[in-house]
Amino acid sequence: MITEKAYAKVNLFINVIGRREDGYHNLEMINTKVDLYDEITIEELDSPGIAIIKSNDLFLSNQNNLVIESARYMIQEYAPNKGVTVTIKKVIPFGAGLAGNSVDAAAIIRGINRLFNLGLSLEQLQNIGIKFGADIPYCLVDYPAFVEGIGERITKFDFDFTDCKVLLVNPREYISTEDIFTLGDRFGFDNVDSKKIRKSIQKNSTEDFIKNIHNALQKIAVDNNKKVKSAYEHIKNELGEEGLTMTGSGSTLIKIIRGDDSLAKQFVLENKGKYFTNIYNFL
Repeated sequence: MITEKAYAKVNLFINVIGRREDGYHNLEMINTKVDLYDEITIEELDSPGIAIIKSNDLFLSNQNNLVIESARYMIQEYAPNKGVTVTIKKVIPFGAGLAGNSVDAAAIIRGINRLFNLGLSLEQLQNIGIKFGADIPYCLVDYPAFVEGIGERITKFDFDFTDCKVLLVNPREYISTEDIFTLGDRFGFDNVDSKKIRKSIQKNSTEDFIKNIHNALQKIAVDNNKKVKSAYEHIKNELGEEGLTMTGSGSTLIKIIRGDDSLAKQFVLENKGKYFTNIYNFL
């Protein structure tokens, strides 16, 4: 038996470069992980070729999603004489822009490789992951990176997040990624030049980095969802707009905060009943 932590992914920058003929979009992203995670336990099962998912999340338990598909693929392709039971303690909100399903699938791919000593390299695991979701290759690593293409081009970078934390606010609203991209294809994406934020990383300037975080999908989500718009305005009015953005296609909003931010802590205490909200560390 082994245990894996599937850490939530957050996007600190997204541009949508264009739609490809296969329906995917080419992206320009800056991704990192925070210490919000699902806990995944993988046990060998005495039923060759079988993968079973158990979870406190009904969607994951229905045996028809990318999480179970990735587990079945790993067993059938690389350990056909083995079987597994995967137990997922779900904490990351579903449909929230935090790559919850993708990080779970990545943890399962990584975990099965470890459990059965398959010896697959990171590159091999990422090539497996992209069969099931464009987010999965990045979700197999736990460091900040530039992510491009549909998610397959990953370039690690070093940046000092020591003095920073992430206020995460999810308004308990599901947003369809497909719907957001469909609207973007129709009306356009709110892209900006990435040179400034890239330069801030080169200079290791936290101040400049915070000023230049951006999400080209945010305006679409905020303009088309009352709960997300209300949450965004609430955070902006209470804590200011600097360092505030959306992650993924929503509905989660994040704000980079510095040091021991008492106002952010007070926001969390006052709004735990209204939102899924807390302050997390960067990995």
